[in-house]
Amino acid sequence: MPEPSEGAPSAADPILRVEGLVKHYPVTRGVVVKRPVGHVKAVDGVDLELRRGETLGVVGESGCGKSTLAKLLLAAERPTAGTVRFDGRDVFAMPKAELRALRRRIQMVLQDPYSSLNPRMTVGDIVGEPFVIHPEAAPKGERRARVQELLELVGLDPGHVNRYPHQFSGGQRQRVGIARALALRPEVIVCDEPVSALDVSVQAQVMNLLAELQRELGLAYVFIAHDLAAVRHISDRIAVMYLGKVVETGDEAQIYEHPTHPYTQALLSAVPVPDPDAPGLAGQIQLEGEPPSPLDPPSGCRFRTRCWKARDVCAEEEPALREREGSAHPSACHFASEDVQAVRS
Repeated sequence: MPEPSEGAPSAADPILRVEGLVKHYPVTRGVVVKRPVGHVKAVDGVDLELRRGETLGVVGESGCGKSTLAKLLLAAERPTAGTVRFDGRDVFAMPKAELRALRRRIQMVLQDPYSSLNPRMTVGDIVGEPFVIHPEAAPKGERRARVQELLELVGLDPGHVNRYPHQFSGGQRQRVGIARALALRPEVIVCDEPVSALDVSVQAQVMNLLAELQRELGLAYVFIAHDLAAVRHISDRIAVMYLGKVVETGDEAQIYEHPTHPYTQALLSAVPVPDPDAPGLAGQIQLEGEPPSPLDPPSGCRFRTRCWKARDVCAEEEPALREREGSAHPSACHFASEDVQAVRS
């Protein structure tokens, strides 16, 4: 069974710190001569930190920049600006050899268990592929035993190493993906919507598995999802994203029981409540209009075009992500308040 690194620093120390992270994709026109006509601002100034052994949930609607953020955290793409620091080292300033070694310490679980596994490879080859890329992680003669150990760790039959992905269910395939991510004994795993393609009952099984592995191995997770219930189930702290920016952060109780940003309040009001008498926001909040294009986001607060609290200052001044009067956690809103209807003059 993989073990957490010995002599690790305190869990209070951030293992991953994101500062001013920006990723803009150029948009061009023309066939022969391509002219830049703008930029898609997928991630536009994100600050986050992940502590050892904790789960940071990242939630937001489709197109808000969650998956782009995941790629930047793994250095799969280079940012337009900003830094990602792993154990205090700037990931994008590392030489290639150091960056390659870093890949062993931070891994990813992908969203779709059907397209993320090569159908031409056996499960044993899929889980063992990291050992081929990083041969120093396991001697050649020990790899099959390590693969079987990993399969058993995620709740699969070790004797199924010669089966192909199509012979497994969706939940079992995602377990294979988790086993592959664990192969190199990482300290951080970025989970990019790992349960969104699964049935509800299977979602619970996979999330419980992730929580159990975290306790056993001391893992830290960045758990990206648009399912608010899934994020609440597994996360210690939560960051809410809207149109490339983080608009509210806090622990599970602060975000779900005391939301102060209008966008967070609207998201939570849309969650179906099994018990109609349960405490919560009064009525569903109906947002007007469509989300703005990341090609041309609104000035000031990006949520103002859909916000019922918007005033002139919202168009003139971008609200900083900070603690506001009467709020115990940061919110990027000039009129942040637990009262859904409250607007300060």
